[in-house]
Amino acid sequence: MQQNINNTLQEVRKAYRLLFDYQTRVLDLIGFIGSSFNYAYNGGYPKFSNASPNNGRGRLNSWAWDWLNMYFYEFNFVTKDKIAFAVFLVNDTGYFQKNKETKISKTKVSAYDSVENSKTKLIFVVGKNTWDGWGVNWDQENFILESEGQKISEDKAMLFKSYLLNDFFDEESAIEKLKDFENYCKKYDVNFKYKEKTV
Repeated sequence: MQQNINNTLQEVRKAYRLLFDYQTRVLDLIGFIGSSFNYAYNGGYPKFSNASPNNGRGRLNSWAWDWLNMYFYEFNFVTKDKIAFAVFLVNDTGYFQKNKETKISKTKVSAYDSVENSKTKLIFVVGKNTWDGWGVNWDQENFILESEGQKISEDKAMLFKSYLLNDFFDEESAIEKLKDFENYCKKYDVNFKYKEKTV
């Protein structure tokens, strides 16, 4: 019994250290994406749960997800030339895949689709003269699960396109995806340009 507890706590320590390394890489990547489009970071918002309890705040009956809020997170950038931009990190599509079939609780992790069937992705979103999301918390299944989507009306446009996160851990592949998003925006008459790096 004691050995099982010790083993579990060792795995928890490994998991926290892994999450630290992983989240450091994600934050560096978000910075790289913003600078590649010449957009300044403007803050973030958890989309699956509440924000992590701040100093001296929080309740013990809050969801554990509230303490792990990068599970599904919006990284927002400063609007420029009437173009708004955000990158959404979806660390695990498992909840959304199962919830589309039959409604499940966010806290019943065992009901999520399997880790092997789920994906980790980035969703790039651009708004031209508008910021009209897919669901109150950007939680509509089509936004999370489909590869792209548009809302076009007169001089307004909302566009999203998603990419697997593993396509961004190699610089050449990452730049290819950023240029792909630029071309996607161009297709809908949204001027959102990738900025070539110069040394």
